[in-house]
Amino acid sequence: MSRPPTNDKTTLAEGTLERAREAAGPQASLVVYYAGDVKVMPLAEGSGLVVGRAWPADVVLEEPSLSRQHARFTRVPEGVEVQDLGSTNGTHRHGARIERAILGPGEAVTLGGVTVSVNVTEARAPLLDGIESYERFHAHLRDELLRARTFRRPLALVMIKALGGEHAHVSRWVPRMRNTLRPVDRVALWGDQAVLVLLVETDRERARTVASALVDSDRAGEPTLTAGVALDGASAGELLDRARSLARQATARRRVLLEDDEHARTVTDRPLFASAKMQALRALVERVAAASFPILIHGETGSGKEVVARLVHEAGPRASARLRSVNCGAIPATLLESTLFGHEQGAFTGAERRAAGVFEQADGGTLFLDEIGELPHAAQAALLRVLETGRLTRVGGTEEIAVDVRLVAATHRDLEQRVEEGAFRQDLLFRLNTMTLSVPPLRERPEDLDALVDRFLDEASRESGGRVRAISEVARDALRRHTWPGNVRELRNVIERAVVVASGDTVGLDDLPERVCRPASSSMPAPASVPPEDDADFRERVRAYETQLILDALARAHGNQTQAAKLLRMPLRTLVHKIRSYGIKKSFDA
Repeated sequence: MSRPPTNDKTTLAEGTLERAREAAGPQASLVVYYAGDVKVMPLAEGSGLVVGRAWPADVVLEEPSLSRQHARFTRVPEGVEVQDLGSTNGTHRHGARIERAILGPGEAVTLGGVTVSVNVTEARAPLLDGIESYERFHAHLRDELLRARTFRRPLALVMIKALGGEHAHVSRWVPRMRNTLRPVDRVALWGDQAVLVLLVETDRERARTVASALVDSDRAGEPTLTAGVALDGASAGELLDRARSLARQATARRRVLLEDDEHARTVTDRPLFASAKMQALRALVERVAAASFPILIHGETGSGKEVVARLVHEAGPRASARLRSVNCGAIPATLLESTLFGHEQGAFTGAERRAAGVFEQADGGTLFLDEIGELPHAAQAALLRVLETGRLTRVGGTEEIAVDVRLVAATHRDLEQRVEEGAFRQDLLFRLNTMTLSVPPLRERPEDLDALVDRFLDEASRESGGRVRAISEVARDALRRHTWPGNVRELRNVIERAVVVASGDTVGLDDLPERVCRPASSSMPAPASVPPEDDADFRERVRAYETQLILDALARAHGNQTQAAKLLRMPLRTLVHKIRSYGIKKSFDA
């Protein structure tokens, strides 16, 4: 008797892939969209695949809404035949439950929380090459950001979203995107109606051109698509946050929005002040907002420095004027002075017309300079002169222009140390730090976490149609244990993505990223039941240690073995075997 497959998420029957590769003529495949990931399963003529929750299904997905053997897909001359195998939750096509149907290219069915579509290409053509899991994409995004900043090369992140309708699922429109993208561009799913596209070596105009081509969805069977384009960034989380913000604002009439477009705006939320530290910060903001001197905000990346800057602006006398925001670390050094102070026509290659900088744009209002510690020396000198005289000169110009701007700057760096290193002007630091506001990291204000989770969950749920209404206690516990190196921005990204990938009405542990779910090695408790070395041999001590780890994981998962296995990063079958062999009793609340 054959043994069950060992892949922890998706498995193929032995030999199926090879048989499909040997098939002649057009190549058919099943494209399985599951938990924010995509799997491609080739189908040879006359062969079939059974999709289900457990072996002996050919495609095994650890999805509770699936039956053990849910549905069979068979390649037939007319297309792909799907047959429901008496599943509990049924197989649905266009919202109606079916027992059997023939699917053509691009058609899809849903099996519980899983969507399966049919893809047909010429023999040996690539199938959805480059579409990868979110975790892998996020790692590539971090690497490309570092490369872009090191070599001063442009980079863009695009979020493509479907506006809704019966064809909104990504299976309807993602496969054709590869024809528009280069082999070096990367694509990842962001739920079942949105994707992320990473465009390396891509400047603003090319990013707009590519995004426009990607959302050109005036095709039969495709929904209206929109795009938000973020250009460069200090961190992966920040770049993702900005792309998502812009994608939210795009409409059917204005499908593509880039940062600094006329209709684009920075979307920020007022922070919640549940913790004593944040309440003290709010009180300080209210006291200094009415003054005109510069303010320096210090805090880790993603902690909410821009949100605090907006509070300063809105609480002061300039609230009715404009607030402009610039990330100094995300702008190439060659363009930074032009961005800040503007330029005259012909000042440099590409300067086809006169342009006002952000200081002029914010005249009468507030200018927020994020990551000011990244300013090069030349820009620091020019900034100091504007702060001291209230006048600037555009790049390539000779005329002095008076500006009235309230400056709020922010950094995650130690500027005094930068001064000692010779990387930051001491006289500029003296001008900036008349008042310093410190934003504590999220890990230092745990009282805020639950309130922020509820807010982000509510916002993401309303945006997705109110389908998800709650978060499980197991998932909430995992959020509380995470150290949140990306702070509030990382939390918002995690919650929004969990909402869009959740298969039911509750966000569970399976919907959270692996980095949030898995226990940190430093947080694993020492096993209380390990016998003293004199009383036990090595094997007994290992057994006692494993028993304690399993008990801890089961307690955190409220007895759910599947979730406990994920916490331990262990195959479910291995965990079940150890529970039985170690005689661990099920004494937890499910």
